[in-house]
Amino acid sequence: MRPTPKERSLHKEKIMDYLNFDRKGPKRHCNKTLTSDGKNFSVHDCILGAASDYFKTMFSVEMKEKYDEVVCVKNVPPKRLENVLEFIYSGDIDVTEENMLEVLEDSEYTQIEGLKSFCNQFILQVVNADNCLKLRAYAKRYNLDDVLDKTDQSIKENLASVMKHKDFMQLEVDDMTIIIKQRNKDQEEAVFTGIVQWVNYNPSQREELFVNLFSQIDISSMSSGFLAKVAYENLVRSNLVCSNMLVDNLIKSFRQLTAETGAELLVIGGEGSEKDCVVYNVNTKELKYLPELSTKRVGATSVKVGRKVYVAGGAENSDAVAYNTCEMFDLNEQTKWNSLPCMGECREFCGSGLIGDSLYCIGGFDGTIHSASCERYDARSDVWNEIAPLNQARSGLACVVLDGNIYAIGGLDNKYLSTVECYEPRADKWRFVASLSKELNRSFSCVVGNKIYVVGGEMNDESISKSVEVYDPTSDEWTTAFELQNPALDATVVVI
Repeated sequence: MRPTPKERSLHKEKIMDYLNFDRKGPKRHCNKTLTSDGKNFSVHDCILGAASDYFKTMFSVEMKEKYDEVVCVKNVPPKRLENVLEFIYSGDIDVTEENMLEVLEDSEYTQIEGLKSFCNQFILQVVNADNCLKLRAYAKRYNLDDVLDKTDQSIKENLASVMKHKDFMQLEVDDMTIIIKQRNKDQEEAVFTGIVQWVNYNPSQREELFVNLFSQIDISSMSSGFLAKVAYENLVRSNLVCSNMLVDNLIKSFRQLTAETGAELLVIGGEGSEKDCVVYNVNTKELKYLPELSTKRVGATSVKVGRKVYVAGGAENSDAVAYNTCEMFDLNEQTKWNSLPCMGECREFCGSGLIGDSLYCIGGFDGTIHSASCERYDARSDVWNEIAPLNQARSGLACVVLDGNIYAIGGLDNKYLSTVECYEPRADKWRFVASLSKELNRSFSCVVGNKIYVVGGEMNDESISKSVEVYDPTSDEWTTAFELQNPALDATVVVI
């Protein structure tokens, strides 16, 4: 019969408890004294050697300390040395956010892997946007690979706020380059702002590094408004290489816009094809199917921001309860639809428009009443806010943006509407403009060549329209452009 593992563990614990008591009290068996800043600690060299490679080497090779009864520990202050000794003898130590880096340094200095591992696990639990840069530096210094991964992930997820932290300004250029390479695709504007701040923090030594950092940014993903700020930045304007990069990108973007604008239509959802997303090329007449919506949508509304398409509201079918959910599709990646924050109100058959980086949702039907309420989604802050209501409640309206104004076209308010309203964002006010030639509900619209095209819809006699009407804002008049081969109802369309 042999002792159980538990019995053996209790035996070892009893011995260590006695030796820990001995070093603190009687000191009958201690054979070494450690000293730090004038404070002495009685110890057993065999115990220290068993726990610490630092002390094992010190007490086993032909060094002066092997034979000295009193050994000076220069790099660990008394209080911290006492904590290290307590861990060696009992396995116990109190690691906090305030002392974790000191404990890490002491574990590395004394070469106690168990203490270093424990400290590593604690640091993993406290990594956040405020300390990730500092902890990343320690992770590199002490080879904490999992902490390095965790801090890199935190930096990636919180890049905009991290770049405002004082620790960011102390980074070396190599670390800056690594952080830039790890960024998300939608963080180019934040990265540019951070690079400028970092260079200006120490311009005499860092200005020459700006070109290389600037070249790693994808300028094409920036908004037109932000590109204007880039163009006026002194670090860009004063450097011929950076200026040429900016000009080349603008020319490329202009050519791409010229080639693509109006060439394709993306038709999203609608009755009979509730989750379908189909691209129709106007020039080649070809169809291409994109990944399906994550939710069936009839009577939804959509806009395009850069290379991203946003869809808001709608319902599973024309008799279902309206949604307040929204989703986004990246035309570059073309992998799946992603969820966005919900609107303040549930809306189906509402209108939408895009001004700057803000998505506007106009009117709609909440399942009970036709609504005049309107709200705006700021893509930068990821928040919805209420704006001025329509003069006339309407759902099933068509909605577009032209010359910085939003047009709410036709719809239904207990009767079919031909009226059209124009919203001026600066005044936060709606006004009536010329009406359609006929009442239309649940039509869809887009802008091509500075004119508004309204397609299909349900007419006053409940028949479905094949016609396409065109509005010219310079003359404030509507005309009929052509007719479709088949009637169209409850789809949504954007020019891509």
